Amino acid sequence: MTLRARLLVALLAMALVPVALFTLVMLDQLDRSARRWVQPGVERALESGLETTRSGLARLEGVALATAETWATEGLRPPLDDAARAERARALQATGLDVLQLYRREAGAWRLADQVVPPAVLAPPRPDLGAEVALALDSTWVVHSTAGVLAGVARVDSGVALAVGWWIAPDHPERVAEVGEGLGRYRQLGLLVPLQRRWVWALGLGLVLTLAAVAVPVASRLAAGMSRPLAELSAALARVAAGDTGARVAARGPREIRALAEAFNAMAGRLDEARASLLRAEREAAWRDVARRLAHEIKNPLTAMRYALHRIERRVDRVPDAEREAVRQSVEAILREVQDLAFMTEQFSQYARAPEPRFERLDLADVVRAAAALQEPESLSFAGESPLPVRGDRVLLTRAVQNLLVNAREAGPPDGVVEIAWRAEGERAVVEVLDRGPGLPDTPVERLFDPYVSTKQRGSGLGLALVRDVALQHGGGVALENREGGGARARLWLPRWNDAEEGAAG
Repeated sequence: MTLRARLLVALLAMALVPVALFTLVMLDQLDRSARRWVQPGVERALESGLETTRSGLARLEGVALATAETWATEGLRPPLDDAARAERARALQATGLDVLQLYRREAGAWRLADQVVPPAVLAPPRPDLGAEVALALDSTWVVHSTAGVLAGVARVDSGVALAVGWWIAPDHPERVAEVGEGLGRYRQLGLLVPLQRRWVWALGLGLVLTLAAVAVPVASRLAAGMSRPLAELSAALARVAAGDTGARVAARGPREIRALAEAFNAMAGRLDEARASLLRAEREAAWRDVARRLAHEIKNPLTAMRYALHRIERRVDRVPDAEREAVRQSVEAILREVQDLAFMTEQFSQYARAPEPRFERLDLADVVRAAAALQEPESLSFAGESPLPVRGDRVLLTRAVQNLLVNAREAGPPDGVVEIAWRAEGERAVVEVLDRGPGLPDTPVERLFDPYVSTKQRGSGLGLALVRDVALQHGGGVALENREGGGARARLWLPRWNDAEEGAAG
């Protein structure tokens, strides 16, 4: 499994597992609560209570109706005398009934004519149940009055009716009906609980899936953001291992990965510099060996040629007059070529030897003027501060500046002026040599510092190589660039003299 896949799985697990566990716990609690809401024992208790209430009411209705029918056959008529009233009160008390009412039909309506209540019963104000009695006589023969009376009704004759029953709570029928409705709702709830449970589980599953749908792209993006820099770093490491020390990675991603990328880039940069230094050292060692061999092979024949030419020059007077001048010019031309070859051979020898510098405290202005002493004064322009102390080898630095002056003079026009400037730049001392020649060629600038690379027809290609070697030996550097308005600028920089460091070293 790739790193990105592992990161994706880890991020998804971190996002989904806690949510899934929380959802499962909550759903389980909801399920348990729903199970507690609807239990068979509760439903049975409600059914039993409702059935008991209804059967009790039915029994009371039956007792009241039976008593009413029995007493109706006895021909009771209002108003009752005291003896009949006392007898009915005892009968009510014996049967547990609370009230006896006698109604008379007057003008098409039933009116309360008399009422008997046992002595031990607290009677409310006399309720007139005429309307309820009329309805009961035509239907159920039972009165459930909102006035708080449950009674059975019977006709004594066409003009008299009686009602026998109990005082009850006025809202008792409504309460019984509400209990019945509640039982019905509870049964409906029992049917809805399994469906509700399935809906709750479906909701939980939908929540997890929705979260997963959101978390997958987010986690994928986060995993890619973390794994891509690591993959790039791994590829760059493989390139470096294969020898490509120029490999670099972009510093992006989390702070730790950016720090890792920056450390890798720094390491690769040091490896690249070390490799370049090694290659340059190997190349320079090879060039020095070539220069040493060339100097050795050319020097001895040149000496013999110079002696031979001098002998010929001394015998020119013996040549016939017609050919004497031509012979003299030829000898002089050959001598000039031999001298050029001797100068080139000396450069080969200097490059091959590369002596170790002997450091001392120098004034850079003195070094520049010593190097310029061999040039024509009218072709030079000086500008610089003095003293400008540096730590260096007088001979090597003079030779390096002289090579820069020679290159500038040969690159510029015959009547041109070479400008020389030196100054301090921070901890550096800088020498600039400027000319108004054609400028630098299209060749990469670094190539101009390689041995035997020259833009001049008669150049050895060692001048700039010697300058660079001297600069590196002194802990400095050299650079070439085109100059505005035409020409080139050569910059040689060296560390400035530091009295504190030299004192500590001493």
